[in-house]
Amino acid sequence: MIIIHYYLLDNKTNPDFFYVRSRETIPCPNCEERLKVIGSRKRGIIEYNGEKKILIIRRLRCLGCERVHHELPDLIVPYKRYSSETVEHIISSSNFESDDYPCELSTAVRLKIWFFLLREYFKNALISLTFLYDYDLELCNEIDCLIPYLDYSTGVTGWLKKLVRFLVNSGRWLHTRSA
Repeated sequence: MIIIHYYLLDNKTNPDFFYVRSRETIPCPNCEERLKVIGSRKRGIIEYNGEKKILIIRRLRCLGCERVHHELPDLIVPYKRYSSETVEHIISSSNFESDDYPCELSTAVRLKIWFFLLREYFKNALISLTFLYDYDLELCNEIDCLIPYLDYSTGVTGWLKKLVRFLVNSGRWLHTRSA
């Protein structure tokens, strides 16, 4: 999977479906070769207001290593049903009022536990990325700015999108093949 930052959401004929098209040329995250579009698939997402959207995301095959990747917009957290804005709000909120969330309270608690259990891994992965991208000072500054938000800092939005994009595109996003 590849998380893209610059994309276009287009609802061509059906207002319930949004086609995701990248505005940037992305090489394979494994071998840096060119990617070829081989199809698409549907991906459901639930916004913070409870609105459900169906995104049509492209499937890409690497011309070098022949692995299949999915081109995901940064409003998606991989393997989660809710948008990154929703997950970020749930993680950052300190109260457990079920009226504040677009999901059940048990789902919000599971999301908070998921983040709490992976928080140290995320922090260490970001630190290792700063050493890896030592030559790119601007990128290192952007990564360094994310680390304080892993301790449930509130007030600034959009930090989860950046975190997911850095970790997925660098190959440091933990996942299972069956999910």
